[in-house]
Amino acid sequence: MEPKKTHTFAGRIAKFSGILLLAAVSLYVVVQCFVIFHQSYKTETAIAYTMADSVTLDGVVSFATVPVEGSGNLGYLVQDGERVSNGTVLAECYTDDSQGLLRERLDRLERTIDLLSKSQNSTGTDLSVLTNQTRQALYNLLDKLDSAEYSGIADAEDDFLLAQNRLQINTGQTGDFSQTISTLQAEYDEINGQLSSLQTITASTNGYFSSTEAAPTITTDQTALDEATPAELQQMLADGFPAADTNRAGQIATGFSWRFYAVCNLDTAKRFDGVTSVKISVPGKQNTPLAATLVELTTSEDEGIAKLVFECQTINAEILSFGEETAQIDIKTYEGIRISKEALHIVDGARGVYVKYGNLQRFLKITTLYEDENYILIPDNGAIGTDNEVRLYDEIIVQGTNLQDGKLL
Repeated sequence: MEPKKTHTFAGRIAKFSGILLLAAVSLYVVVQCFVIFHQSYKTETAIAYTMADSVTLDGVVSFATVPVEGSGNLGYLVQDGERVSNGTVLAECYTDDSQGLLRERLDRLERTIDLLSKSQNSTGTDLSVLTNQTRQALYNLLDKLDSAEYSGIADAEDDFLLAQNRLQINTGQTGDFSQTISTLQAEYDEINGQLSSLQTITASTNGYFSSTEAAPTITTDQTALDEATPAELQQMLADGFPAADTNRAGQIATGFSWRFYAVCNLDTAKRFDGVTSVKISVPGKQNTPLAATLVELTTSEDEGIAKLVFECQTINAEILSFGEETAQIDIKTYEGIRISKEALHIVDGARGVYVKYGNLQRFLKITTLYEDENYILIPDNGAIGTDNEVRLYDEIIVQGTNLQDGKLL
C-alpha cells in the first residue's frame, strides 16, 4: 500500500506544477495583450492656422454722432447700421397698433411684387441654366437652415422662389404673373395711401443709423477722450460715463471710423514699440478681427501707465452698439502650421514631434514661428533633412508611450 501513496503524492505534485505553469503562461499572454491593445496613440492632423500675439485691454469706444430726435410708437424703415443720407426717412410715428401691422403687410407686398416682376424677365433663358440656378438656390437655402444662419434665410428663400418661378414660366407650367401683380399692386396702393399721412422722422445728416435700442448705453465726448492724459483717461474709465438719452429715436454716426481708448502698464505699452497696424476685436460681439491703426501711445513714467488709442474704419450694426468694452488687440499675426504642445519632444537637443507614417513613428524636427500655452506654430515650408521637417496634414502623435524614431506603433 505504501508505494501507492507515493505515486498518488507525486501525481498531485505534477498536477499542481502543471496548473502553475498554465497560470504563468496565461498571465504572460494577458500581460502581452494588455501591452498590445492598451498602448494607445492619439494623433492630430497638422493644419494651416493663423495665430496672434495679443493683449486684452479694457477701454471705451467712441464715435462722432448726432442724435435723432423723436419718440412715441415708432416703426423704423431702415436697419441698424444702414448707411443713410440727409433727408432719408428713418421711421414713422404710429397712432395705433394696427398701423404697424399695415406696414408689415406693405413690406411683404412690395417684396412679392418685386419677386414676381423679376420672375417674368427670363424669356429665352436656357433651361439648363434655369435648372442649375434653381438647384443652387435650393442648396443655398438648405445650407442657411442647416447652419441656423437666420439673417440670410429671407434672401435665400427669395432667390429660390425667383429661380423656381422662372423655370415654371419657361417650361410652360405657369403663365405670366401680370394679373397677380396687378391685384397685389392695388392692395399696395391702398395701404400705402393709409400710411402716407403719418408723421415721419428723417435723417438730418449723412452717416450710419442706429435705433435707440441698438445704440450705446453711454455717451462719450471724443474730444475730451482725445485730449486726456493717461492719468485722466484712467480716471474717466474708473468713474464710468453718463447714460445715453433713451428719449430719442436713435443716433447717426457721422464719421467713417471709430476709436477705442484704453490704459495699460508700461510693460504692455513696450510691446507696441514700432507698431502702427494691428487688429482689433471684441469677443462675444465682434469676433472677427478688424484692421486698425494705433494712432496714439502716450506714456506717463510717474504713474507707470500709458494711454493707447486705436482707430478702425469698419462700421456695422454690432460696432455701433459699442460702449465700455474689453477688446483683444492682435499686435502681430503669424501664419503657418499649428501643432499641439502636447506633441513636443526634445531628442538630442533638437525640438521636434513624432509623426505617424503607416505603422511607423518618425521623429521630425521643427522650428517655431510663434507659440502660446497650448499650441506651436511652425513654418509651412517643411522638408525632410532640414531644421523644419513637419509638413501640412502630417499625423502628429500627441499622446503615446515608448515613442522612438523608426519604431513600430
